[in-house]
Amino acid sequence: MGKKKYPKAVKYYSKAIKIDGANATYHLNRAIANAALELWKAAEADAAQALELGDVTPKSHFQLARARLRRANIDGSEEALKVGLAAFPEAAALIQLAAEVKRDRARQQAREAKEIEAAKRKPATEDGPSSVRPLLEQAREAYGAGRLEDAISLLTTARLSATTAAAAAGGAKKLSAVARAEHVSVLSLLGKALMQLRRWSDSAEAFEAVVALEEETYSMEDKDEREGLSNAYNNLGIALKNAGRLSDAVSAMSKAYHRATNGDDQVASFQASQILQNIGQCLRAEKKSDEARKFFERALEIGLRWFYAEHASQALNHLCIARCWKDQGQVREAIQSYTKAYEIWTSKDPKEILEEMPEVPNKERLEQLQTQCRNELGQLIQMVEQARAQATQSSPAGAEAPAAIEEVSESSVPVAG
Repeated sequence: MGKKKYPKAVKYYSKAIKIDGANATYHLNRAIANAALELWKAAEADAAQALELGDVTPKSHFQLARARLRRANIDGSEEALKVGLAAFPEAAALIQLAAEVKRDRARQQAREAKEIEAAKRKPATEDGPSSVRPLLEQAREAYGAGRLEDAISLLTTARLSATTAAAAAGGAKKLSAVARAEHVSVLSLLGKALMQLRRWSDSAEAFEAVVALEEETYSMEDKDEREGLSNAYNNLGIALKNAGRLSDAVSAMSKAYHRATNGDDQVASFQASQILQNIGQCLRAEKKSDEARKFFERALEIGLRWFYAEHASQALNHLCIARCWKDQGQVREAIQSYTKAYEIWTSKDPKEILEEMPEVPNKERLEQLQTQCRNELGQLIQMVEQARAQATQSSPAGAEAPAAIEEVSESSVPVAG
């Protein structure tokens, strides 16, 4: 079932449940649809209901355990798996999920042990939670001034204070809203500072802590909090990508997209399209060009809903799509996409392009992208012309070049110089 069909599936199974609420299969199928949309709270409720109504199958146990895991409820996931594996000890999906839960548990324990040990070595100052705010303010000032190492040192101390305060309160949920917000801000700024220094693994660890904290304390019914969690997952994905953990990066960015849209492309913002673009780049790095191209095309489709066709931001998706076509050996399609990107970028001055493409940091990076586009396009055109010349030389006198080569060579493309 395609992603676009899952919202409809949820709607139809919801109607069916209203008619026959005791039908366990309806609840299980809705759980599966909600899981595909990464609506884990709803998926957990439906899977639990399916089991209660008598659908005691590996699939129901799997849906319940996975939903709890995705909601950062490792204890609940372990409990569901224990029951499921007792009934179905050879169920491959349950065995595989149990291994994933075990890995998550080990990471959680290692992170908690590290934080507790650090807190013991360097306890929080006497004024407790209130010590976080001045440290955060100092760190922001240092970060803004480019003193990244100073910012990281301040944020590390603030993180220990925030962690200690949360432990003393009995968990992050017991903290005041202000204290939770400060804790999130500390972790987020720490992750960004580490990104600036290209300490990707450390940055990923910081954003993993942000995600865990927000998953525990945020409400998915609150639009601002949902967007905040989406941003945290996206930053985590970027850090993981640069750390070389591409599969984990795709998983994090997929969660970022679904937190932002609830799985519905029709309500996706321009920022959501950029998340799709990030996913596409990870997939292409994994040599999954066909799958990557589909994400870039979805990003382009969303972008076209927000801006006009010649908006500079569209060029980057055209460039990414062109590279995927090139990877797959589809020369004509690649040339067409490269040409669209090239024509958009050459129709505007750099200042206008940078205003329309906030993800491009400066003029130098823009010029690099434009040069890459022009050179890659020129290489394809040259390749086609060489193939056409060879085909003409090897053909009998008066014979025409193969139609495919003629079709590409006659395309309207700029000459790369």
